Amino acid sequence: MKELLLPLFLLSVAACAPSDRMIAPSGDTVANARVALENGKIATRLQDADFILIGEKHDNPDHHNVQLALLQKLLKKGDVVVFEMINQEQQPVIDRFIAGDLPYSALKEALNWETSGWPDWAFYGPLFEQAQKTGARMVYGNYPKSEIRQQMVARKDALNSLDPAKMAQLNADIKSSHCDLLPDEALQPMSNIQIARDKLMARQLADNIKGTTAFLIAGNGHVRKDRGVPYYLSQQAKDKSIQVLGLIEDTDQATLSDPFPEYDLVWITDATPYKDHCAALKKRFGKS
Repeated sequence: MKELLLPLFLLSVAACAPSDRMIAPSGDTVANARVALENGKIATRLQDADFILIGEKHDNPDHHNVQLALLQKLLKKGDVVVFEMINQEQQPVIDRFIAGDLPYSALKEALNWETSGWPDWAFYGPLFEQAQKTGARMVYGNYPKSEIRQQMVARKDALNSLDPAKMAQLNADIKSSHCDLLPDEALQPMSNIQIARDKLMARQLADNIKGTTAFLIAGNGHVRKDRGVPYYLSQQAKDKSIQVLGLIEDTDQATLSDPFPEYDLVWITDATPYKDHCAALKKRFGKS
């Protein structure tokens, strides 16, 4: 049964919603997110899983507050956290930080975060800090930029990873997420990257669980059960339980009774202010 955690401003809408919906404070602060966890069933559903996959919209601060509250509530010493935001070349930096040889104050610079392409360090730094304080292990979940182009080459294992219908939908989503500006011949190479990353994160989770709990912090698109990390993880860890939490911004769709079958659980937050992300791409492609 799917749980929807809704912000308080949706109370009037949710009053007539099915009984499996819960009304909880928005995740606009870590404290509010902790209150929601204490009063709701999300943590109970997650805590017994072997793998806990937590999605996000990368630039939504509410999502990172929820993630931090979840790590504070559920993460234990010896657990592992796989981060999409860390690539293989950065793992030695993370290892030094875990060992205490690199202070938290120096971690941002050591990871070259400003040039990484990821949003504000304030979103992710506290997650790394919490994992280190808890005594959890942290491992990379991404390829370095130097290897990304290799993953774009159409390979048999990528093409055979999804059935034609799922591959077509992934290509369509890649096109839509790039403002319908990518030429058709670029779609499959871009989908190959997505598949390669999903498979890498699944391997990192399966290889590093070691009798504890393994967490994943990644974009919502990567944690989809139908074609993302859990799809491949379930093939590698058939005797393990997987729970997937999608962190979703409030939209008209988010008020439907069960709009997100690709996740086990859904937590709905406020949306970030509108930004025209397509403007820069249109300029790049010479479109008006």
